[in-house]
Amino acid sequence: MKTTTRLCVIRENVLHNSTPRRVTAALLGNVILGIGVGALKLSGMGNDPFCAATMAVSDGLHMGLGNFQLLLNLVLSLCLFIWGYRHIGLGTLFNMCLTGYVIQFSQGPLEAVFGSGAGRSLPYCLGYMLAALLVASFGLSMYQKADLGMAPYDFFSIGMTEHFHSPYFISRIITDGTCVCVILLSVALGLVGWENSHLGIGTVVCAFCLGPFVGTFDKLNEKWIHEQESV
Repeated sequence: MKTTTRLCVIRENVLHNSTPRRVTAALLGNVILGIGVGALKLSGMGNDPFCAATMAVSDGLHMGLGNFQLLLNLVLSLCLFIWGYRHIGLGTLFNMCLTGYVIQFSQGPLEAVFGSGAGRSLPYCLGYMLAALLVASFGLSMYQKADLGMAPYDFFSIGMTEHFHSPYFISRIITDGTCVCVILLSVALGLVGWENSHLGIGTVVCAFCLGPFVGTFDKLNEKWIHEQESV
């Protein structure tokens, strides 16, 4: 399909779907998501595969997480533009350009107020992790319910399902598994130490609990984001 056609579709998505409440939800949702992921990192219990991979590689390259995620998302967005342009909207832009920086710069204030899991007991770290995961889930639900486009990384599992007709959970396992392999390769090559791999119990908990947690917040966010659209 021609580039101009793709751009027209994206333009229509932005103009027709970007109500004030949706834009607010997409923007605020990404901020809350970033704060939750930042807190999850401070718990020391491990992050979701994608964030763990970007944290590990950016640490190894001595590069800020915000800058690294922005550059990576720009590369991934080329695939989104070619194969998944119908999924591009303002929410895509917010996620690409904002979330990594929120994760990076929220950690200082969070640690100053709530501390971190370093040197704390396992129950404390697990509680910290659970609280962080709930915050991240609330933000993710808000961002997704705005329905203003998806993150470039998230498109890969959706895209595989759409183009290869594979079950979504298989596609997600492949994409998340690739991130874990990137981390393990980085550790094996000495780019980062295992203590900076950002893998742990939290990674497993994210895999099994993030979806259900997001679902618990969906009805709440659905109500305030879309309640006036059917009037």
